[in-house]
Amino acid sequence: MSSKHDNSSITPEFTEELRYLHKVMQAIDILGEQPELAVIAYGRIWQYPDLLKTAIRYAWLAQLHGFDIEPFRRWYNRDAEIFTHYGVEWQPH
Repeated sequence: MSSKHDNSSITPEFTEELRYLHKVMQAIDILGEQPELAVIAYGRIWQYPDLLKTAIRYAWLAQLHGFDIEPFRRWYNRDAEIFTHYGVEWQPH
C-alpha cells in the first residue's frame, strides 16, 4: 500500500467507517450481478442504488488510506450512465 495522500487527514472514524463499509460491500455484492434483488444486512434493506452509493464512499475512503482504487475508477467510468441514472456521482463526502 503506497499512500499518495497526507495521512494526517485520516481520522480513526474514517478507518472505522472503511472497515464497516468493507463488511457491507461483502454482504451486498450480489446486487452488482442481480440489481433487482434487495439484501437485508446490518439492520437495513439494501438495494442497487445503495450499492452504488456505498461503493463511492468506500472507494473514497480506501483512496484516502492509500489503497489503489483504479479498478473502481474503471467500473465508474464504464458505467457512469448507470451511476448518473441513480443520481450517484463521485462526490463521496
